[in-house]
Amino acid sequence: MTELSRRRFIEAAAMMSIAAPLAACGDDAAISQTPVKVETGQWQDAVSQLAARERGDVTALQLVETAIRRLEAVNERINAVALPNFERARAMARAGTTGPLAGLPTLVKDNQRQAGLPYTQGSRALAGYIADETDPYAAAMEGAGLISIGRSTLPEYGLTATTEPLLTGPTRNPWNPDHSSGGSSGGSAAAVAAGVVPVAHANDGGGSIRIPAAACGLVGLKPSRGRMAGDDASDDATDLGVQGCVSRTVRDTAIWFNATQGGPGFEPATLVTGPIARRLRVVGHLQRPDGSLPDADVQRVHGDAIALLETLGHNIGRNDTEIFGPELAEDFLHLWSRGAHLRLEATKQLAGLPDDFDLSQGFEPLMLDMAARGGALTEEQMTQIVGRLEAFKARYRAGFANMDVLVTPVLGSAALAIGELSPTIPFADQADLLTAYAGFTGAENVAGLPAISLPVGESASGLPIGLQFVAAPGNEAMLLGLAFELEEALKWYERKPGIWVGDMV
Repeated sequence: MTELSRRRFIEAAAMMSIAAPLAACGDDAAISQTPVKVETGQWQDAVSQLAARERGDVTALQLVETAIRRLEAVNERINAVALPNFERARAMARAGTTGPLAGLPTLVKDNQRQAGLPYTQGSRALAGYIADETDPYAAAMEGAGLISIGRSTLPEYGLTATTEPLLTGPTRNPWNPDHSSGGSSGGSAAAVAAGVVPVAHANDGGGSIRIPAAACGLVGLKPSRGRMAGDDASDDATDLGVQGCVSRTVRDTAIWFNATQGGPGFEPATLVTGPIARRLRVVGHLQRPDGSLPDADVQRVHGDAIALLETLGHNIGRNDTEIFGPELAEDFLHLWSRGAHLRLEATKQLAGLPDDFDLSQGFEPLMLDMAARGGALTEEQMTQIVGRLEAFKARYRAGFANMDVLVTPVLGSAALAIGELSPTIPFADQADLLTAYAGFTGAENVAGLPAISLPVGESASGLPIGLQFVAAPGNEAMLLGLAFELEEALKWYERKPGIWVGDMV
């Protein structure tokens, strides 16, 4: 990995401060079809692949076959896809798809139903289960023309920040296979980071787009609640999950977002195609809800990013926000555990498990421990928890009256080693580590805010470190414009992990 030292940040800032007045463009500028340059080789991002198909230089079937070859070459090492559907993808490519992303190969995370395909949610209890219907967002992906070559791995029910389910085994980080790819969209992130496909489906109920993006050196946009296709009209603090993708370039995330939006909460946003022109009010925040700090690498990257933003002309505000507090983390974990309890009960019915079924044969210790904790909460306790979370949502949103963007860590450190957050470890025994590692990202789900993880730095050992940039509801375009600006400065897409197949043709 190219070293992103403090000098690199300063040099990038100096160059961009000179170029910014000339290069900055509005959110609606025409998107460039010039391929993103990534040293040498054959890798192309999604925009470049789509342009090549439109010109007739390549067919959808050729794009799909290349993605299949890349997956076959690398999957044994990273274990990103346990459920390939190659023949279905080939048939779709031959028949032709329509839409703004027509013919683009991708992956679908194995917690979105696609009729006729396996639907395990990473759980042994659903091994062999075949979906009989297609979820609205999966339908929107196909409606946009995407062709999935497989279903990407996730931890059981997406409950944790690493992808190491007993059903499929650990998914490994292409930057260092001894480390986690993050979770819960860890399979999608590992595949994109390794160059299998340029962009892949991900979703986020407490950080599950942003965490694997940060762990694997990718761009990961968590949209606002109510923004994407298939969303309902709820703005409840307990409605945590949103759909999106992970990619290597900002413009790939922008076209995916644009093609699969359509929820009832917002008018459709225009396609963002380049750096934002206006200067933003930016506030940095480093502390976890309990007031503790992330490790030294994360602190360094955060400080360098704030310095870069200031050099680029953004207005850096004081880090005096008091939005977060220790009660937030506790309430979020209670809500998360309640969700585990409800999923356990729903799976019993979905899988037709008998009353005397040994739950330990179908569910992991982490899941069972969390479900037990969630099931023990009384209705009165849940009412109080939800009330506090709704109050937090209002406070967090109100904070954007005095800032445009909040910059925080995504994770407390670079990606943890495989096994440190194993699902065989009961929740009680890993709660402190899990909270210290992944305690930064649940707040935005509660508040329904958009947030984007960007791969702006690296650890001393060469693992990616991402930061998240948060805005008020509906401001994805602003975040994407800022992401374009930082991408121009840092060119993170030029960095390749040690496990890489993106140059295969």
